[in-house]
Amino acid sequence: MKQLIVSLVFLVIWLPSLLFAAGNTSFSPALEQSDAWKGPYKKWKIEKRSFYFDGFKPEMLIHANLSTKSGPYPVVIKADFMEWLYGGGRRKIKSGAVYITGRQDFPFVTQWGLEHDAGLKYSIGEMRFNGLFLFTLFFCLALPVLLTLWLMVDEVTIDTPQERKRKYLDFVELVKDIENRAQGNPLWLRRKTIRLAFLGYLVVIGSILLMLPVGLGLGAALVVLTGGNAGVAKLAFVIAAVPIGFAWHMGKSLLSPSFDYEGVEVTAQDCPKLFALLEEICQKANGPMFKRVFIDNQLNASVTRSGGLLGFFGMGPVVLTIGLPLMQSQTAKQLSGVIGHEYGHVAAKDNVWGQWVYRIRNSWLVLDDKLRFEHLWYTLKLNRFYEWFIATFSAYSFALSRSCEYEADAFSARVAGKDAIAEALSSLAVYGDQYNGTFWRKIWERSDTGENLQNIAPYKEIPPFFGNLEDVSDSIEQALKRKTDYTGTHPSVSDRLAALGTDFNVPEPPTPGHSAATALLEGMAEKLANDFSREWQEKAQEHWEGRQEERKHWQNRYEELKTKPVGDLEEEDLRELVSAAGRMEDDDLYYKASEEMLRRHPDSAGALLNCLWYRLMVEKDESQLAEMEKLLKTHPSYTADVCGYAIEFLEKDGRAEEAKPYHEKLDDWHYLSRAANDERDAILSADEFKAHDLPEKALTYLSEHAAKHPIIARVYLAQKDVKYMPEFPCYVIAYKTKPGFWASQKKVDEDVMQFIYESGLPEEFLFIEADGVSGLEKKLKQIDGTVIYQKAK
Repeated sequence: MKQLIVSLVFLVIWLPSLLFAAGNTSFSPALEQSDAWKGPYKKWKIEKRSFYFDGFKPEMLIHANLSTKSGPYPVVIKADFMEWLYGGGRRKIKSGAVYITGRQDFPFVTQWGLEHDAGLKYSIGEMRFNGLFLFTLFFCLALPVLLTLWLMVDEVTIDTPQERKRKYLDFVELVKDIENRAQGNPLWLRRKTIRLAFLGYLVVIGSILLMLPVGLGLGAALVVLTGGNAGVAKLAFVIAAVPIGFAWHMGKSLLSPSFDYEGVEVTAQDCPKLFALLEEICQKANGPMFKRVFIDNQLNASVTRSGGLLGFFGMGPVVLTIGLPLMQSQTAKQLSGVIGHEYGHVAAKDNVWGQWVYRIRNSWLVLDDKLRFEHLWYTLKLNRFYEWFIATFSAYSFALSRSCEYEADAFSARVAGKDAIAEALSSLAVYGDQYNGTFWRKIWERSDTGENLQNIAPYKEIPPFFGNLEDVSDSIEQALKRKTDYTGTHPSVSDRLAALGTDFNVPEPPTPGHSAATALLEGMAEKLANDFSREWQEKAQEHWEGRQEERKHWQNRYEELKTKPVGDLEEEDLRELVSAAGRMEDDDLYYKASEEMLRRHPDSAGALLNCLWYRLMVEKDESQLAEMEKLLKTHPSYTADVCGYAIEFLEKDGRAEEAKPYHEKLDDWHYLSRAANDERDAILSADEFKAHDLPEKALTYLSEHAAKHPIIARVYLAQKDVKYMPEFPCYVIAYKTKPGFWASQKKVDEDVMQFIYESGLPEEFLFIEADGVSGLEKKLKQIDGTVIYQKAK
């Protein structure tokens, strides 16, 4: 029914628009008033209106009688759509006097028609037209396209785990096929990917341009069809604003001048030696100098062109970001290899277009995240195109990006030296693993000892950490084991070094005082280390103190309970002993307490899993793997734990091949987990809800919390019906706002965010505006007990 109504509305708007477009054209010679013309006849009366098709062109006719001295004189006047609809003095249009031209193709014309004909200033062959014809023609062509897209629109849905896995496997197979074909013809890959990129831009920008005339045309058509009174004009403005608003929203998503760069910006005055190195690399590459340089707190480096108005098109300013930890872990020579590699992505002249695709790939993925659940995006039916485009473009750009990584390595070898990039790649693989794993683990372990957070400055401790590294054999083994796969565009370090014609050889880490940070940043290095450490302390303080309090609590409970016989403990004390022993890593006591819990509660899956873990990991009883498999049949939510235990047990025993089925099962669980997360991250029009099961205490808290925020007028609480992992509930808090008369939208958004943030609710609670999804409030009203707060009037 809805589609039928929309189709009828379309015809009511489109057919008159088509006639209006036809009325702004003519295939007859221009009308030129002469002495052979008779008239003007000022008195005449319309008898009726009609139209017919002259070939493909509709002709609109006004049948009238002129008042002459010899009596009424019947005439048939060719008219444009406006005169045909409103002519003869009705409404706004006054046709004026009628002339008898004596021409066979145009025997009669009104003063309006004469002036209108004079306005047809443009011509193509015999056809004459005006500017309105071009606008209306575009509108008439665009409107059927939009109707077709709307009628074909899909409901926004959540991919099933099976669909996610199928898409990933299809992606991998497509990338493999592309790489195989590109081995003998790399130019084909570049051209294909570039064409896809331009197709994407064409569709997205075209959809924006399409919306502008459609919005104006809808508003204009409504005004024309209804005579243009004030009330209709307001409605026309609202209708026109919808597609124009979409164009604005899409444009904002594409053009992002507010791109945020992370880190601290430095200049040549701050770090002359660093900028001298950058100048040297740019001169060797014969490329442009970096517009801006930032130092951040990551062990990484990157060159972007994502900022500015042209950032989405990969043509923004060239900006370099270098991580202070990276500079602390490498020598100046090695850092030049890293910078040379990154600079190769923007300055390699032998593959300008390929490197351009490398830069814009992430822009498309970001746009995908922005518009995934935008209803106007889907109403335009771009979702079907975009699903195909992202899958195809991602595969081709993935293959091209991987080849660009090899090209950037080769570029760095030319401008910085093969030894520099080879040492940089090897040290990154090993020392990056040590930094991300061992270094930060040791930092956080210090919270367990009660150490004051203000005494810890991690970014000042990085140089001595690398200077005192002794055994990195595990990191080297992991780096060499890693194979090039399809989880990222970067090839394995082994493959990258092989492409350079060099071996994996880990250089000694720089000693304190001899790193790239000290050599190139000089005095700035210590200042940045202090600043980053202070920022880290501010961000980590709440978690650090919470971790210390939690550790102290469980340590006290452990000391209090560990000497008591587990069989004599009260239920709550037994539960706490299991947790305390686990946190204090007392495996034997953990097992005893879990066994007692299982004896009291034979159906406790958690206690059973604890016992199975101990027997497998501590007692090395391999038969417990089969018992864990049995547990999963009734409690699949423990899949991640069981697979993790099995993989660790088998791989430590050198049986990596036997661990593969558990890896596959864990992958499937991750697909399920991501589907469950997506299902809980959004509310769709097809979603169903049921009454919540929260206690009165929780409802009182939520009601009192809402009352503290004047912006909130009403709050609904319900439980969303979820398909994936239903054992984990999803609660929906739908709110309605009532802002003050003069409140700005920015102020309203800030107040709502404060209401959400200060609630302190866990992640299973999803906040949404009650009228944010079509039909949501209506569904919630039909469930008893969903209104938990109503602001007093």
